[in-house]
Amino acid sequence: MKQLLLFLLFSFSLVNSQTIKKIKITDAETGKAIPNARIILANQIFYSNDDGFISLPKDAKQFDVSIAGYESLKSAKYQSTIKLKPLYDDIEEVKIVSIDVKKIFREVLNNYSEIYYNKPAVYDITYSQKSFENEKMKSLMIADGKYWVRDGKFNGKEAFNGKHDNFVQLQIDTLRYFKTEPNEFNIKVKEDKGAHDGVGNFFFNYELQRMNSLSKKRNAITTGRLVHEDELEQHIFYQIKTDADLTYSGTIIFNKKDRAIINFEMIFNQSSFKPKIYKDENGKEYARQSPNGKFVFDFYKVGEHYVPSKVSIKYDSSKFTQGENIFEFRSAREIIFKNFKEGNETGLQRSVEINSAFWRDMKVSAEKGELNLSKEELKFINDGNDEN
Repeated sequence: MKQLLLFLLFSFSLVNSQTIKKIKITDAETGKAIPNARIILANQIFYSNDDGFISLPKDAKQFDVSIAGYESLKSAKYQSTIKLKPLYDDIEEVKIVSIDVKKIFREVLNNYSEIYYNKPAVYDITYSQKSFENEKMKSLMIADGKYWVRDGKFNGKEAFNGKHDNFVQLQIDTLRYFKTEPNEFNIKVKEDKGAHDGVGNFFFNYELQRMNSLSKKRNAITTGRLVHEDELEQHIFYQIKTDADLTYSGTIIFNKKDRAIINFEMIFNQSSFKPKIYKDENGKEYARQSPNGKFVFDFYKVGEHYVPSKVSIKYDSSKFTQGENIFEFRSAREIIFKNFKEGNETGLQRSVEINSAFWRDMKVSAEKGELNLSKEELKFINDGNDEN
């Protein structure tokens, strides 16, 4: 089975090399690969993988390359390597220019429907998810499909009543890859059926509401620093330190003319908190260390409104301890919105439950498509005898 899989991947790469070309995005000063750089090409969205590579159609010529923290670049011709110049070397060394980031968060949230597309929309997407246990990759899922939203916003009332599909639906057209290896984790954790973050974290208004709520907490300290500015944009570093001694920090890119946040990164660290004690399904105690994380939202403008191009959610340092057993986990979930189309009120025809492991009951396609896999992902796929 392994030899067959390697043959299929090799055959795919031969066919693929005729239709795509790879570009590596690097830091102009250090030469290091830059993951998550975006290229917009004829209203199609592409992102560099963990190794800095982007796979583009062979006839790609003129395109824009951008990522937070670097100068955007317009490329008029194909280059095997594109070097981006950092806007600043170190945020801590940037001259301090204070800015009221609380006001920006509040203003953007209050005007959300005027800034971001607020009608039914359908996106062709690539959805990926992977997880690690004690630094070993244990699962990888990559699928292509469609993503429908009613008005671009998370609706708390409908979510509370279990009606997510009223405002968001996910359809899987092709399950490109799904491989999982057994976890050593053996703690029977009780399922939390009341959590909404699994769906809410896909929506920027959900995160904006979180930022506003955190900054309003008693004794919370919110700061903003302008680290770069040009005619169109402000690059702002922010930090919210709550009364619980928890810090949320990150960067935003704010379009001054449209009064829109077009890129949002939020990092939180909970390692200073003591692990909480729970009981498993058998009544046996275990300790859980809450994870650290990073959320990224990326937008671009279509007509008069902004639409998403990527949502990335990463967790790490989530630790479970029971007796002498210690299990540490990290995970990543990502949606790349490859294009945008106007939708309708009826939604999708073959939607899956967005807040579930829907891929477990689906058949993996032999057609792999033009996916931009990293070396780590390819190694994981090739190291086993069976994708399923």
